[in-house]
Amino acid sequence: MDFNLLLVLPDINNKRILARNANGIFYLPTYTESVAENVAFGDARAYNDFFQAITGIPVYRRYTFNTPNDVVFVFEQIDNAQPKAEFDWVLYDDFIAACNADEIAEIANNVRLHYNQSKAMPWIEYGFLPYFTWLRAVCDKNHIQITGDITQLKNAYVSTVFRIPTNMGDIYMKIPGKFFITELLFTQGLKKLQIADLPHWIDYDIEMNVILMKDMGGHDLPNESGAETLREVILHFAKIQKDSIPHMPPDFFHYDNTVDTMLGRLDAFPEKAFEILSGTKYELTQNELKRLQSQVLTTVSMLKSINAVPIPNTIHHGDVRPGNIRVIGGNHMFYDWAWGAVSHPFIDIVSFLHIIRRTLDEPAQETLIDAYLQQWQNYDTYDQLRHAFSTLSTLKDLFFALTDYDWCEAIHLQAGSVCAMSADGWLVDKRNYYVANVIRRFIETPLSTYE
Repeated sequence: MDFNLLLVLPDINNKRILARNANGIFYLPTYTESVAENVAFGDARAYNDFFQAITGIPVYRRYTFNTPNDVVFVFEQIDNAQPKAEFDWVLYDDFIAACNADEIAEIANNVRLHYNQSKAMPWIEYGFLPYFTWLRAVCDKNHIQITGDITQLKNAYVSTVFRIPTNMGDIYMKIPGKFFITELLFTQGLKKLQIADLPHWIDYDIEMNVILMKDMGGHDLPNESGAETLREVILHFAKIQKDSIPHMPPDFFHYDNTVDTMLGRLDAFPEKAFEILSGTKYELTQNELKRLQSQVLTTVSMLKSINAVPIPNTIHHGDVRPGNIRVIGGNHMFYDWAWGAVSHPFIDIVSFLHIIRRTLDEPAQETLIDAYLQQWQNYDTYDQLRHAFSTLSTLKDLFFALTDYDWCEAIHLQAGSVCAMSADGWLVDKRNYYVANVIRRFIETPLSTYE
């Protein structure tokens, strides 16, 4: 299904809304071509520039939500710039009274009620001003001069990132979501262990959950990297995993994604997943619940067979993908440790191979797996290692489902009851979609050969 794209900008005090006036009827700025529902995922710069080109007002993108017919982007002004002549600032009540459609009036009213309100995304709850105030103070303390326009590079539910040109080169300010306090604390812990290259921080604030870092240099790992490059990446990550073993479990905050913990959660998981999705458009049917329960029962012996191979738990990244791997002078830096945990080492690589699966044929993937498993041959025979890796590959969707459920539950706990036309409403909807999708994929996975 295609959707209309509506663009919403409240004024700085959230008293008025930007509208196009056509013969006394108010319209929101609108993209004239239809868009896909998940258009919200993408480069913030493109959306911000697009809005400014239409209206003449420079903005940061705040959040997105969907209605039955529309995708709605809500923006925040950078300053008090005046819009182009065809646009007016209109009081909310006047806009709603002279609106061209009931659904648009409902959207405007919900933006008025929920703008600058989020329990999970602090840059929406507080606006960007506190972070730029902090940024200026840090720059003054470090004798850093801002030399150009600040650009928003990323605006997603996990974090927002800004690039700041300065006299010492570009620097970056990152504000993670509230449930990603782990990223700041976990990365701090990794820095103490000195087992991996990490971004250089100029400053940070734990209470605000904001990080200011230097330009890392280099470039992100290309999505279409070849087999030899990916082999180097995997072997580098294997070294980090093995170097972390003497420090397990770490004495800093981390998630527990071990196989033992997974086994302890299985009995309650189907019913919990069913409950958290109930009443949403992604809810599981009773038949799907029964199939999930049956699949989960089958996995118990499989997970125990993995534990029979004496591979120690290691540092777990949780989101190893090309966009979280920086290539710097031929070396690889793994960053964005938002889901930093302790887990079975093979899980990160199983997930990575799943993400890059479309870029490599099966023989190339097999070569990568072989190279990785050779790094662990001092723990068991190659055949046993291969069995454990294959079993984890078969169960990857269950691991994904448990992680997505944790994320979904954390948002529900953080945000509480939410309005669908709000930032947190959009966030909950997207996570519900992901947890339901991966559960449905898992219950279609053939497990009979492992019984």
